[in-house]
Parts: sequence; structure tokens; C-alpha cells
Amino acid sequence: MPRTRKDLGARRRVRVDLYKQGFLIPAPDAPWIECLIVDVSDTGASLEVGALAVPKIFGLAFTAGGEVLRVCSLAWRNGERVGARFVTAKELREGFERAEADPKLEKAPAG
Repeated sequence: MPRTRKDLGARRRVRVDLYKQGFLIPAPDAPWIECLIVDVSDTGASLEVGALAVPKIFGLAFTAGGEVLRVCSLAWRNGERVGARFVTAKELREGFERAEADPKLEKAPAG
């Protein structure tokens, strides 16, 4: 269920609780690793990954067949939970290094 603006606190985007199995793809030819997609917004997702080491850039499959895939960057980590920011096609075309220089993405959200 979408959270209202009042429930968002400092967040600017509405996040939808999902609690659905997903798959983290650490590299193009690497095996997919099961994770839990906790919530999602139009700009990213929150994932439960356990102690898994998560690369700076990774794929996220929302379905086991890979019908729904997003390229993501690691935005933050808080214990077993990570924040994934969806990388846009424009960022991929222009070179991701320039886009990831945003210091705002390094802070984990409170709570």
C-alpha cells in the first residue's frame, strides 16, 4: 500500500511496500542471487540481502524469468538492508561515473 506524504518523513518519493522475492545480478554472466524486495518507488528500491557483498552497479530482476529488470547503483547500506537507486538509460549512455558523484546518495535513511 502506498504511504501518504505525512508518512514519508524526509522522503520525496512515494514508496510502495512490496515484500516480494527478487534477484540481485552482481555481473552480466554471474549467477542470480535471491533477495527480498522490501519496497519500491519510481527511483529505487530497498532490498534485504543478508550479508551479501553488493557491487556498486548491479542488476535487479523483479521476476524469476527476468521479464522485469532494472540496472541499479548501491545508494546506501544499513545492516542487511540496502538501497538501490535505479540508473537511467541517459546515465548509462553518458557514463555512470559522472552520475554517481552525487553525495546525497551516500547517506542511509533514518529509521
